[in-house]
Amino acid sequence: MDDDQTLRSMVRDDAYRVVRMLGDGASGRTELVTFNGDGLLVRKHIPAALANAAAWAVAMEVDEPLLPRIEELYRMPDELVVVYDYVEGEAVNEVVEQEGRLEVSRAVGMLVDVCRAVSALHERDVVHRDITPSNVILASDGAHLVDLGIARQKRQGQRRDTTTLGTWGFAAPEQYGFMQTDARSDVYALGRLLGYALTGEKPDTEAYETALSDRSIVPEALYDVVQKATAFEPSARYQTAGELARAVQEALTGVPLPEPVAAPAPEAAPQPAHPQAPIRRASRSFMEAPLYLRALAALAWIALVVGFLIVLAASVTYWLTNDPIWHAEQYTMAVVVDAGIAYLCFEIYKAVCLRGAYATEPHPLRLFIARICIYCLIIFLVMMALGIFVSYLREG
Repeated sequence: MDDDQTLRSMVRDDAYRVVRMLGDGASGRTELVTFNGDGLLVRKHIPAALANAAAWAVAMEVDEPLLPRIEELYRMPDELVVVYDYVEGEAVNEVVEQEGRLEVSRAVGMLVDVCRAVSALHERDVVHRDITPSNVILASDGAHLVDLGIARQKRQGQRRDTTTLGTWGFAAPEQYGFMQTDARSDVYALGRLLGYALTGEKPDTEAYETALSDRSIVPEALYDVVQKATAFEPSARYQTAGELARAVQEALTGVPLPEPVAAPAPEAAPQPAHPQAPIRRASRSFMEAPLYLRALAALAWIALVVGFLIVLAASVTYWLTNDPIWHAEQYTMAVVVDAGIAYLCFEIYKAVCLRGAYATEPHPLRLFIARICIYCLIIFLVMMALGIFVSYLREG
């Protein structure tokens, strides 16, 4: 940006009066503002490294009442600023926190509205990537999808997204870096959104799985829809938001809906040049993990340390006294500990790897086994080195 552009943007930015802060996170700062007292607007400041001006430019041209109408788009020296209409209503997460899970018909109606909004973006090859309960506003005229802060356009030939931001529990596995996101990634988030609305539980908790499997809470037909929409493999999901909307309506009514007539997709808007953003890997801290997972991890470390100490004690005893390496008691204890470590590792893999960091890899099991083998090799080499050192001291 040259000095004149910067000055004009700063003057324009100062013309808005901030009413209150709506949110401040990794994807930007969001404020409720007014301009000359003419009504409420939302202003979002997106860091330049994360801003996808192409997606916002396309969104400005989308004529869909359930998407935010963008009033203004301008650049500041280190960020992109977007101003769009404020939607009066309550976010889905606020309603659930106050009233509990949504009635089945209300949850389905909400999802159908959001699918309609998402479909309008997908027609322009824009992927929202952050469909969460806090970004869906229940208003008098339907459910509005807001905040395109980390939206991006699908690019032919690109293997993965440039940025890997997303909301844990709602973002699709591929959103964490091992392939490019597309419409099916938003379908995954839509399935999680439906599951959250039906159960009133966050998808990354044990309570969510329990409630989702309870037929008195979630009808079997809707359970099947959620499971298909949130399949780990993108090809196993509904391929479009429209397909998901029809499936959820059919599940509610039990009446098949006619297939819509496909309309030719409009040409995608040209993408303006902008610097690539650094890869940011989504993560969660240890204390944010479920209690059972933290306990399991602690037990695994305890078993690992105990097993190491047993092997170390047996080896040092042999080196110092020339007694057999394993007495019966030591051998039995070592077998039990090793079996426990193997079982705990397997459980941790099921609980963490398929839903956590290993989900960013195309071959998670292969990587998991490789890391375990490398770790065991390191322990073996350390024990060998310690044995040689002790033998040297004895002979010396």
